This record gives sequence, structure tokens and C-alpha cells, in this order.
Amino acid sequence: MSAPSVTIHHLQQRLRPMARRLRLRDTLWFASSTLWIAALASLALQIAGRLFPIPGLLWISLAPLALWALIVAGYLAVRPLPPIRVAQRLDTLLDARERLATALELGQRTERTPLVELQQRDAYAFATTLRPRLVPLKINRRPLIVALALVAAMVALIIAPNPQDQILAERAAIREATQQAAAQIEQLRQEIAQNQSLSPEERAALDRELAEVQQRLEQNPGNREEALADLSTAEARLQQRLTPDADAQRAALEQLARNLQAMEKQPQSGRPTLEQAEDALRQLAQQIESMTAAERRQLAEQLRQEAQQLQQSAPQTAQALQQAADALQQNDVQQAQQALEQAAQSVQQAQQQQAAQQAAQQAIAQLQEERQSIAQSGQHQQGQQQGSQQQPGQQLGQQQQQQGQQQQQQGQQPGQQQQGQQQGSQQQPGQQLGRQQGQQQPGQQQQGQQLGQQQGQEGQAGSQMEGNQQSPATGNQAGTGSSDLVYQPFTPDGQPRDIERIQGQEGAGGQTQIQQGQLNAPGSVSPLQTPYQQVLREYQRAAGEALDRSAIPPHLKDYVRDYFSRLEP
Repeated sequence: MSAPSVTIHHLQQRLRPMARRLRLRDTLWFASSTLWIAALASLALQIAGRLFPIPGLLWISLAPLALWALIVAGYLAVRPLPPIRVAQRLDTLLDARERLATALELGQRTERTPLVELQQRDAYAFATTLRPRLVPLKINRRPLIVALALVAAMVALIIAPNPQDQILAERAAIREATQQAAAQIEQLRQEIAQNQSLSPEERAALDRELAEVQQRLEQNPGNREEALADLSTAEARLQQRLTPDADAQRAALEQLARNLQAMEKQPQSGRPTLEQAEDALRQLAQQIESMTAAERRQLAEQLRQEAQQLQQSAPQTAQALQQAADALQQNDVQQAQQALEQAAQSVQQAQQQQAAQQAAQQAIAQLQEERQSIAQSGQHQQGQQQGSQQQPGQQLGQQQQQQGQQQQQQGQQPGQQQQGQQQGSQQQPGQQLGRQQGQQQPGQQQQGQQLGQQQGQEGQAGSQMEGNQQSPATGNQAGTGSSDLVYQPFTPDGQPRDIERIQGQEGAGGQTQIQQGQLNAPGSVSPLQTPYQQVLREYQRAAGEALDRSAIPPHLKDYVRDYFSRLEP
């Protein structure tokens, strides 16, 4: 019985497992030979991440290794390895004397001879004895060792702290702060769009300015300097829309409303509005006809005084009030009513201007707040590294504590100076104490009063001057018994007032004799004391001008106005 014929197909089926083994062998050699390239690229990226802030450094540094793994997988899966090539390599590796390659080549011929049949049967018999493990796997050791060393160095750099992480965290915080600032500006734009007190032109102009800075903040990649510059530029453009004397005009017109309410014997509001001033002027115009001649003369005098007060801050309203006063003086009722109506219209125009000013100031305050937020964003990491530094509140507390200690030391000086006076001192302790406490701010005067009472018990000379150092806000005076006098060692411009002092005569023993004069007598008025009604308007005007020269948020300016409103008699 003859053996069955062997075909190329049968031989190729036997060679397929060996082909997979050879492909795996080649892939391992390729991987071990090329891993160092990917490892070197990853290590270089990690080193660059130590020198420059690179977002997502870990994933970027792993990208070369991932790309290398994909290439290796593709090399294993799709690299061509034809059967003839497999046969040739197996003949070489297993020392088969080219029987497998010869059988495949002879099988491609159409002519089949007994010799060809015998050769193919021999090759097939050899192929049946082949096992994949007969082909050893091989790697390139030297490049693989270099690659493993590079990978170990890269892992060490990944684990080690990166100084650029703080910069990246700061940029992320700045990016978040800019996005929040853009959201706040968007909310402000919506509020301005719903503000009906503004004209359409004012709303469009403000919205255009805010929309531009909002867009730039949304596109900011986390650059603090660029964000602060954008906010400063927008703030500067909004500052150009502000009128320097707007706050002074508003304060003066509010005072006009308060005075008009007092004329009509109406309950005065703590903070009247310009609309109330407008209504009061129109009501006053209607009441002129029912007034007597004496009442009209009195009203004319009052309107003339109000015109003088408004001459600098609201000249249009002042001119209308002056015309109304002249008309009343001439008993021209119709002309007086027309002048008061013009004054009401000027107040209405001022109210619209104030609405635009307030909207611009609100936008400026919002930009300043966002600028401060962005300036402080990302600094908490630095605060953690500098944990030993004191917080601002602690520093302020220590400063206040030091001031308190200095005041306690000053509280002991009058008694000591009283003893020094007996030994030849040329200055009264009360005068020195008066100059120190007269420079206190309104919020600190209460402490100065309590300190003055304690010092008054230690020395008689100091107590006479301490009685004159009361705040205008309280209207009280301990030493003189008069509620209309305030201590004024300085003018509203900050210049000291000129006070004449007479040096005492030197007596026996080198001591200076000091005699009490009329200025120090109980109940007398010092040159440094002034009726506060006379200085209130000056200080109110100086405060209004100071507010105009500085970009203070509107809600903070209200505190200053309310302070002077409470001082009204």
C-alpha cells in the first residue's frame, strides 16, 4: 500500500505554530533593542518638567513609552512572515539542511516526480517532530539594561517632589480665579442691563467695557500679570467716566433735601435721596402762594444760604435757588416758582448723573475686588511654606497691643510731669496731652476720652485741657460744660492752628513759675475750641473732596456721608 501524497498545504499547517514562535522571538528582540529610545525620551521630558512648568507632566512623560508599546504590539501582530521565510529560518536554527525550504519550493512546481514525492514526505515527517519550544527566545541584553536604568531614573523623578508643581498649582488657582471673576462680571452686566435709571447710551457703554474685560479673562490661561493688566486697563477706562465732584455734589444735594425737610418741619431722614430733594423743591414752589410776606422773606434768606452752600458743588441748582430768592425778595411769586421748578429739574438731571456715577463706581469696585482676588490667588501654597509668619490679623493685634502699652505709659506721664513742673518744667502736661489726643481719629477718640479721665485724676493741669477733647460725633464736653464746642488743633487741610504761648519767668533756684491764666480758668473757652457748627461744613467739604480724589467703593463712601449726616444739629 503506497503512502498518501504530501502537499504544500499540509506542510504549511505544520509550520504555522513555528511561525508564531519566530514572530514572538523577533518581537522580543526588537522590544529589547528599542526600549531605551522610549525610556530616554520619557526621562528627557521629566528633566524638562523640572526646569519648566509643563501641565500634565506625568502623562506626557509616559507618552513615549505608550507609543513604543503600540509599535511593539503592531510589530508582533502585523509584521509579515511568509512560509518560505519561516522554513528557511527553521532550517538554519534547527540544522535541517534546508529540507523544509526545499519542500516548499518543489511543491510550487506543477511537475511531480517520485523524487519530489520522497523529499516532501521526508520534510513533512521532520515537520511533525517540530515543537515551538525548540525555537529559543532571545533578547538584546545590553540595550535592555540601559533601558531599564533609564526607566528607573524616570520613576525616581516621578516620585521625587517637583518644584514646578507649585507654579502649576498657582496657575491653576489663577485660572480658576479669572473664571470666577468673569462670572462675577457677567452678573454685573446683567444688573446694569436691568438698571432703568441709566440711559440706553450709558448702559451700552458700560456693557461694552465689561464685556471686553470678561472675554479677556475667560481666555486667560492662568497668567496673573496679564489678568491684572486687563482689569487695570478696564478700570482706567471706567475712571474716565467719573466726574471728580460727583460725591461732593451728591452730599450737597442730600444736605439740601435735609434742610428743605427742616424748613417744612417734616421728619428728617438719616440719608435723604435726590428724589426727595426734587419733590421738596416742587412742594415748596406750590406753597409760596399761601405764604405771608414775612415767610417769603425768611424763605428767600434760607434759599440764598442754600445757594451759597451749593455754589461750588452744584452751580446750576445754586443759580436757580439764587434766582428764586431774588424773586421772593421782590415778591414775584410766579418767577420764584419757575426758578424752583428749574432747581428741581437740575436736581433731577443730577440724579441721573449720580445713577451713571454709581453704576461706574460699582463696576470699578467690582473690578478692584476681582483684581485683589486674582492677585491673592495661588498664594496659599506660599503661606503653607511660610507657616511661621504671622497672619495680618495677628500683626494688627500686636500693633494695637503695642499702642495700648504706649497709651498706658502716656497715662503715667501727667503725674510724672506734674512733679517735673515743680522742679522747673516749662510746659504744662495738659497741653502736651491735648496735642497728642487731638490728633486721634474719630474711631480712637473714645479711648482717648477714657484715658483722659484717668489722667485727669492724676494731675489738675491735664484735666482742664482733656475736657475740651470730645468728638463731634458725641457732642459732649466734660471740662467746659458746653455742648457746642469741639477741640480743633488743626484746620481741615491738616495745618496746625497758631496759638500764642507766653514763657514763664524764671524764679529763684532755676525753676520756672507758671501762673494760671484766663484760658485755663474753669468754664473758659480755649483758642483751640470752636463751635462745631462753624467747622462742620468745612470738614464735610474736605471729606467730599478726599472721596472724589480716590477710587473708594460706594458702600464705603456711604459710611463717611452717614457720619457727617449724624453730626447735623
